[in-house]
Amino acid sequence: MRYKYIKKGEIVIDTYLNFDNELEIYKDTFNLTDQFIAILDNQMSIKVANKAMLDLIHDEAVNIYDTPYWELPLWSHSIELQNRIMFSIESIYLGEEVKFEATYPDINDNIKNVEVTIKPVYSDDGDIIALVAMGYDTTSAKEAEKKFYTTQKQLATFFEMGVDGFLISNLEKPVNISTLDPDESFIIAYNEETIVNYNSAVNDILELNAENLCLGSLFKKADVDFDTIKKHWFSMIKNGYVRFMIKFQSKRRHTKYVEFTMVPVIEQNMYSGSYSTIKDITLDKQNEERLFLMANFDYLTGVCNRRYFIDSVNDVLKNNTNPMCMVMFDIDHFKSVNDNYGHDTGDIVLRTVSNTINTSISSDGLFARMGGEEFAAIIYKDMDETIKIIENVLSDIRKLNINVDNSILKTSISAGITKIKPGESFDHFLKRADSALYEAKRNGRDRYSIQ
Repeated sequence: MRYKYIKKGEIVIDTYLNFDNELEIYKDTFNLTDQFIAILDNQMSIKVANKAMLDLIHDEAVNIYDTPYWELPLWSHSIELQNRIMFSIESIYLGEEVKFEATYPDINDNIKNVEVTIKPVYSDDGDIIALVAMGYDTTSAKEAEKKFYTTQKQLATFFEMGVDGFLISNLEKPVNISTLDPDESFIIAYNEETIVNYNSAVNDILELNAENLCLGSLFKKADVDFDTIKKHWFSMIKNGYVRFMIKFQSKRRHTKYVEFTMVPVIEQNMYSGSYSTIKDITLDKQNEERLFLMANFDYLTGVCNRRYFIDSVNDVLKNNTNPMCMVMFDIDHFKSVNDNYGHDTGDIVLRTVSNTINTSISSDGLFARMGGEEFAAIIYKDMDETIKIIENVLSDIRKLNINVDNSILKTSISAGITKIKPGESFDHFLKRADSALYEAKRNGRDRYSIQ
């Protein structure tokens, strides 16, 4: 008689055999595998078992042949499992496979995991004439799975408890970055790379819901332009990571700074997505800006200080050949203001005068407080244009009405102007401007002098 071992309509074994006489031939083949194989009759009693199956029992006193499969010592620890195996014969006769998982003790009494599948064997006439039970030792897989889920849980807890955001983005169809045009690769990633996993910190930091977002829309909140995103993406692909900062207005209308670190997922030149961390660096930036202001700007007037002014002027001179002028300012009779009205009033005069000069010069130059009541400016104009600007400055100062204890205080300034010569050092033109300033003061104040 010809028998067929059927698996979902496909013939796995197609041969002539007689289960009473010829099945023993297959023992040698079965003994070569580590699977636990047993051939059962149509009442689920064991007829043939391979070496791995016998070793699994590890009890020579136990005769498993002609024993119902559910009565094996392996399953004796669970009546529920034995009943399930016993009653599964009904499902098998309906043409279904039976699968179950169980544990068993090995020869050293270590608890192992096994997964068993029982399949029917049909004759040419379509009758079930035998059953095949195949067991797989899944202990290693179970342990790996347990470790994986433990690690996954630990990572999820770590990320959720962290203040930084993380997200994973994915392309449904990876792109070959070695053969595809770079611009085309970026366009695909920009439009189709979607966020598939992220922690709640992403929403908190970016103040949005990252779900169902693509790579491009992630930066819309900060109005990051297309070319900038493209530049960052190319840098990430080339260097293996990219770090950059975006800035946007928070819901409370405060400026918020966020740092992105993105790492691509590339295998065999196929780009399939990226991992990103997102860090709120607003406090760091605020502290940085605060330290920068403290180091480079005058605390009383808010204009830049002497050190910042000198460094900035020297930087400008390195890269600029256009005509420029240096101007020194001094508040006239400032000592008498402090003596007659007190230092608080003197501070008001300093702030008012410096703000007026700074506004008058505006984008035409850089203005600084050099110390006391002395100020300086570099004007990015030739001498004629600089004179016009300084005349307007002196006029604006004369028009000031400074309120002090219900009375109006008037003031004026003197200025010294000099043209900066090509290749000249800062000290040289500073001394000329300073000399011109004192010439203006000697000539009656409220005026300018040129050297």
